[in-house]
Amino acid sequence: MTAGAEYRRLSQSLEQAGVIVTLPELHGGMCGAMCIGGRPASGEWLEDYVHDLALDDAAAERVDAELDQVELTTWKQLSEDDFEFEPLLPDDDAPLEEQVAALAAWCHGFLAGLGGAGLQLSTRDLDEGGVREIVADFAEISRAGLSEEERADRDEAGFALAELKEYVRVGAQLVFEALAEERRPPAREIH
Repeated sequence: MTAGAEYRRLSQSLEQAGVIVTLPELHGGMCGAMCIGGRPASGEWLEDYVHDLALDDAAAERVDAELDQVELTTWKQLSEDDFEFEPLLPDDDAPLEEQVAALAAWCHGFLAGLGGAGLQLSTRDLDEGGVREIVADFAEISRAGLSEEERADRDEAGFALAELKEYVRVGAQLVFEALAEERRPPAREIH
């Protein structure tokens, strides 16, 4: 299954469960929580935003196994040194407006996940890892939208979006690595 098809399938599963948080925001939050709290924090994030917000408990249980696999894959990607991590976003064939909104939602979720898992930038000296700057940039990206000029020149807007996606991908990985000493160890060994 292609990444785009997987994204659409997971989005539909969340929608069927009545979860009001979008897949990008949910994945961003999971990643942010992982950065500071490891897998236990991302599991808590999923519990709060899937089960507590789902309208259909049976559908939420079905999507739970899928999200567990996403969580495990994400943890492995972030934990490895090869920078293979990918935010869960619509593919490049999706409408540009959808891609921009998804990236903004992913960044919003990432920031919420960091905060929800206990990161307090005001009380920590995180300048060495660039965490403050990345967090500030993600806050800006979380408010992203297309201007009239960008709507008119979709090629240039698409190029700028590709650069932002790459920045977010690498930035999330850098935050994960910078917070390694802060992170709680996983509750169980992951294979």
